[in-house]
Order: sequence, then C-alpha cells, then structure tokens
Amino acid sequence: MKIKFIIFFVSFYLVALLATLPATALLRFIPQNTGLQIAGVSGSAWQGEAALLSYNKKLNLQRVSWDVDWFALAALQIKLNVKFNNGQNAMSGKGFVKLGLSGLAIENVLLDLSAQELLSYADLPIPVEASGDITLVIKEASQGEPYCDTLDGFFVWKNAGINSDLGKIDLTTMNINLSCDKGNAVAILQQESEQLSSNINILLQQGGAYRLVGTVKGSNKLSPDINQALSFLGPKDASGATVVRFNGRL
Repeated sequence: MKIKFIIFFVSFYLVALLATLPATALLRFIPQNTGLQIAGVSGSAWQGEAALLSYNKKLNLQRVSWDVDWFALAALQIKLNVKFNNGQNAMSGKGFVKLGLSGLAIENVLLDLSAQELLSYADLPIPVEASGDITLVIKEASQGEPYCDTLDGFFVWKNAGINSDLGKIDLTTMNINLSCDKGNAVAILQQESEQLSSNINILLQQGGAYRLVGTVKGSNKLSPDINQALSFLGPKDASGATVVRFNGRL
C-alpha cells in the first residue's frame, strides 16, 4: 500500500513539475551540433510556442505550437499535438508526435505546400521549375529497423507540372502511396496525363540503399527533347514504355 502511495505521489509531482516548467527550459536538453535552432520560445513545456524552428538553416518552420496529451502519460508515452504555419500560400502542417518505450511514432500528420517550395529544398544539377500543390498525409508511422515498423500514408501532387530547358511536362496529378515492408520504406508512384504516364516502385533499404523499378511512357504530345531523353533511362517494352531500373545509395 505504501509503495502504491509513493508511486502516485512521485507521478503527481512529475506531472505538476511538467505543467509549470517553462518552455525555454527544454532548450537545455537539445544536443549541440545537431543543426537544430529554436527561437522565440514562449509558454510552458506542456503548451508552448516557438516563432521559428530551423534545421541546418535550410528547413524553417514558423509559428510552431504544441500541446501535451495528459492521458498519454498514463501509458508512459509523451504525445504532442504539433502545428506550424509558415504564412499565407506557404508550407503548413499539423499532426501528433509520440515518444514511448517502443520509440518514436507519428499519426494523423497533414502537410501542405507548393511544388516549387518543395523543389527549393532539392539540390538539382539543372534549373527546374515546378507548379502545383502538394499534400502529404501520414495516417500512422512508427520507428523500426532499419526505418519503420509501420507506415501508412500517401503523397498527392495536384495540377502537377515541370518546366526545364528541355521543355514542359504536364503531369496532371501524381499519387504516391507510402508503406513499410519488413522495416524498409516503400513508395509506389502512379501518374498519368496526355503527355506522360509513370508507374514506379521505390524501395529504401538499410544503409540508404534504394531500388527503383518501373515504367515511364511519353506520348507524341510530349516535347521531342524530353521523349529522346527518356530513351536514355532504359530499354523499351512491348507497349513502347521505357523500363526504368536503378540501384544506388542515398
């Protein structure tokens, strides 16, 4: 009976301590040299805000807020309801982040941004412009070996288009389904327009090794320069589609 009372008292004390702990105190627990910078922190540890969260001075999230789910603490989990908004017509997102004995997990994540904004994070060898809007939804995902234990989500690129020195490509809509196979991350890409159709499977394995297999087929409405470039990706099958097979390492 005394042991139960002690456990209850300690648990109550820790919860009370967390409730009154200022959010700025959490900054002490961020390891150095991680590339993570947080500015404009206010509120408490259980309900706070940050004006800016920056990673390697490249990925910047603005107006970040979080709330702790107290009921999750009873299951020995820390569950945060996280939101951010980079402004009008800019990237925004929300979702739940969970940390427990089994590791890190996320659920009900929704991320919205423009294709051009996403392209700004990529280091491409040639200048490329992108149009359209992107939505990423992660219903649930949990940490595992080498990457995931569970992964259920999808990526939609609406009004998709690409413009480069070779010409323009109207992709219409691109859909990517995300899943987990024996700890490896799997992405299945499907896209079809009057100019181009694509069906590609991507498998990310341990150590950053990836395998990409699929087909890409251009129509006579696609730029001749781009159609010619597709022929360098691989051989053609009976339908005239280019068979793509790549193995590499990130």
